[in-house]
This record gives sequence, structure tokens and C-alpha cells, in this order.
Amino acid sequence: MNYLAALDFIISLGFGLILPLFPLYVEFLGGGTEEVGLEVGILFSSFVLTRALLATPFGNFSDRIGRKRLILIGSFLYAFLAVLFTVPSTWVGLIFVRSLQGVASAMVWPVSEALVIDSCPVDRRGASLGKIVMSSNLGMVLGPFVGGGLFLFAQDFLNMDDMGSYKFPFYITAVVSLIGAVLVWMYVTDARRPQDQRRKISFRKLLRPDGMDKPSLRNLNLLYANAAIEGFSFASIGPMMVLFLSLKFNLTADFAAFVIGIGMGLGALVAYPSGRLADRIGKKKMFVLGGYIAFIGTMLIPFDWGIVVTVDYALIATIVFLGMRSMAFQVASPALRAMQADAVPSEIRGRLIGMLESMNNIGSVVGGVAGGFLWDLFSPREFGLFAQDGAMIPFLVSGVMGLFTVSLVLLFVRERRLASSVG
Repeated sequence: MNYLAALDFIISLGFGLILPLFPLYVEFLGGGTEEVGLEVGILFSSFVLTRALLATPFGNFSDRIGRKRLILIGSFLYAFLAVLFTVPSTWVGLIFVRSLQGVASAMVWPVSEALVIDSCPVDRRGASLGKIVMSSNLGMVLGPFVGGGLFLFAQDFLNMDDMGSYKFPFYITAVVSLIGAVLVWMYVTDARRPQDQRRKISFRKLLRPDGMDKPSLRNLNLLYANAAIEGFSFASIGPMMVLFLSLKFNLTADFAAFVIGIGMGLGALVAYPSGRLADRIGKKKMFVLGGYIAFIGTMLIPFDWGIVVTVDYALIATIVFLGMRSMAFQVASPALRAMQADAVPSEIRGRLIGMLESMNNIGSVVGGVAGGFLWDLFSPREFGLFAQDGAMIPFLVSGVMGLFTVSLVLLFVRERRLASSVG
């Protein structure tokens, strides 16, 4: 468990190093200025598209051959692709590499989550998944800080040009990803024997697996729908956050990364304790509470708080709502993952968790492109409320979609109470 947490931290650190730099890297490689939001959305969606297509097959494969092998291959592939990001000379070339990174992600994230669930008692799933989520988020939190610092270090101390300064964090990402792969190879073991399942599983069987009662099937299908809508709502603004901070407050790449890191850092603090609390008071309660607060915070982020306070305090207000959104989401995330684990039989856990991941990523594919399109369409416009108020449209759409899916879970999902055991 601890080594998987360390792996998630290292892989997320490498991922977070480069994430805030992507929108500005796209602009630097000639992505344009009038449609850069759509281009960043396409770049994001190319990653989640391949991840969506492959998460279920790789989850199925892990049921048959074991989790460790796929996690190991995906970790080494992450390291290789980080270097490959420095090769394209245009933003279009990044799409190909980003798509391959989605393949690596499909090998690592849903499969490692299934391995964590394999390894812990059912009455501690919230806490165990909270530890994994916390480790992953700590990596994502430190990543933007380190990525922005590496960009400045390459520029100011290594005297690299702009191109070299953008590429330097990718090389460091390769190193940390390689360390994660070595950790998997040396210390991670499978918690259960692979299943001898040679026949193919149809899509219908994924929606209605054998051996599940009607309440469990209803829960599973509602969680599929929740995953897709949640993926849409978060992806529709995630890639746009740096562009929003740059437009609203004229922040540079390094300072925008710093601001995003602060917001995510606040969220990382609550993932593990909220997972433990979910085991005690109920997973559904924690998910609904965190979900509502997260999406309300999403809609509050883009408002022009400068109309009531000074510009400096307006930026602070934005950071507060970023933190509110992040903390609430990390209250909801371990509880949601534990509910998903409770809903699926252990012998087909890999493929069903992969299916849940695929549904989330399908929503993210649509959301990334839709968010970029909405940004390009509305961010230059003003509706007379306050300056640059068109930039709030993607945030409002994201918030409304998110509140809808949380309400679906609140009204229709029935939480299962399972006896304490591993499996």
C-alpha cells in the first residue's frame, strides 16, 4: 500500500511538473492566439480519449495477468514519453505524444486503484483510497511549483532560451517517472491471483455483470453516468485554468503554476482524513457534501471580486475559491472511489473499475473540447456585468453539470454496507 502511494506521488509529481506549462507551450509552438483555448482542449482530450478507450481493456487484462505487470509497463512508458514531448516542433505534434501518454495512464491509474482495493479490508477502503488520493494530489500540488521553478531555473541560471526552458521540466519528469517504475519493479506485489478468464466480456456484460443484484446494478449504472458527467464538468475548465489566470490577472506561467499549486495543496490536506471519516459516517454523505461545495466553488472562481475589493485581494479571493473547490473535491473523491469499489465483484474488479475510468474519460474528452470552444467563443466578450465576464461561461457550465451529477447520486444511489474483509 505504502509503495503504491509512493508510486502515485512520484508519477503525479512528474505529471504536475508539465501540466500548467502546456497551454503556454502550445502558444509558444504556434498554437495561435484566437483559438488557443480550443487547441489546448484538443490536446487535453487526446490524452483522455486514448485513456477512455483503453482503461477497460487494460483493467480486464490486469484481472487475467496480474496488476503489477501493467503498472510497471505504464510507468516506464511515462518516462519515455516525457522525453518524447520535447521532440515536436509544432503543437500538432504534441497531440500524438499526448495520445500515447493516455495509453500509459490507462495502464497505471485504474489498475493501481484496483490493486489498492484488492489489498485492503472493505471497512477501510475509504481510508486506503484516501491515502492514495492524498499521495497523488501531493504530487500534483508540488508539480506546478517544481515545474514553474524548473522553468525559471533553466531560464535564469542555465541561460536557456525559451524553447529550452519549456523543455527542461519534461526531462525532469522523465527522471521522476523512471524512479517510480523502479519502485514498482522492486517493491510492489499483486495482492491476489490473476483470474483465468479467456473469453471476451461483451459491453453488455460490463453494464450488467453476472452475479450482481438489482440494487448493485442500479448503483453501478448510476456511477457510470456520474463518472461521465463529472469528467465533462471538470475537463471543461481544467485545461483553461492557466488561460483564465493569465487573462484575469496577467499572470506569467510560473506564477500561474504557483497559484494553481496553492489551491491543489489545500485539497491534498483533507483527502486521507476525509476517507477515514467516510468509512465511519458513510461514503455517500461525504461524496454529496464534498461534491456540492466543489461545484459551487467552481462557479464562484471566475467572478470579478475586484469590483468589491482591490485587485490584489481579488486574486486572493480567486485562490480561496480554488482552494475551496480542491478541498471539497478531495472530500468527495475517496468516498466516491470506495462506493465504486463496493459496487463491483472482486473477480472482475479490474475491468469494471476500468469501465468507470473509461466513462469518466469519455466525459472528459467531450468536456475538454467543449470547454475550449466555450472559452474561445465567450472569453473575449463582455455582457455588462464586469470586465471579461465572458470568461465565466465555461465555469458556470462546469458547475451546473457537476451539481446535476451529485444530485443523481444523492437521489438514486443506495450505499452498500459490507462486512469487514479483504476483497
